[in-house]
Amino acid sequence: MVLFIALIVLVAMTLAGLALVRSVDTANVIAGNLAFKQSTLQAGDIGVETAITALPTIIAGSVNTDLTPAFSSTNPNYWYYATRRCDLNGVPTTTQYVEGVACAGVPFAVDATTGRWSGVPVAQTISGNSVQFVVDRLCRGPTPVIDLLASCFAEAGTGGSGSQKAGAAIFTATPTVYYRVTARVAGPRNTVSMVQAILSR
Repeated sequence: MVLFIALIVLVAMTLAGLALVRSVDTANVIAGNLAFKQSTLQAGDIGVETAITALPTIIAGSVNTDLTPAFSSTNPNYWYYATRRCDLNGVPTTTQYVEGVACAGVPFAVDATTGRWSGVPVAQTISGNSVQFVVDRLCRGPTPVIDLLASCFAEAGTGGSGSQKAGAAIFTATPTVYYRVTARVAGPRNTVSMVQAILSR
């Protein structure tokens, strides 16, 4: 009888030990996943910083042209759009925004066959995280955009006169135009994070 009871207690203790091991293992997996997620978010900041570095070159040479520049030692891989993309959720698409027309754009991540995020080149790889980014100027087309204040999310430049004299010439500064950067980071264990930032130039 004592042996029978001891066997029952032994089985119960074994099951309790297995449950404890499984619980601890699950907690470790969750902690690891959170660490991977945090790592991808930090890598997203690097994507935004890379876009900030590339923006002056874009504005100087191809501000009115959709661009996928070739990679070089001084130039990262990215996509640039001269006009605002159409997704209402804030995810860049290949569909151009048209005033008064409902957006029908498909986010990059949805349709890999037509070159959405799968077609965006990797700008950098940091600690196993692949960083991609897309820059779109927040203007409506068509290009070239001539009237920035009427066609873009922009602020009028602060003007002033060169003199306090009545009738003196008034100088108008160039408007500040806004650009949207969307950085996508793919990391270990299928971790994906997206970071957006609005830049002004």
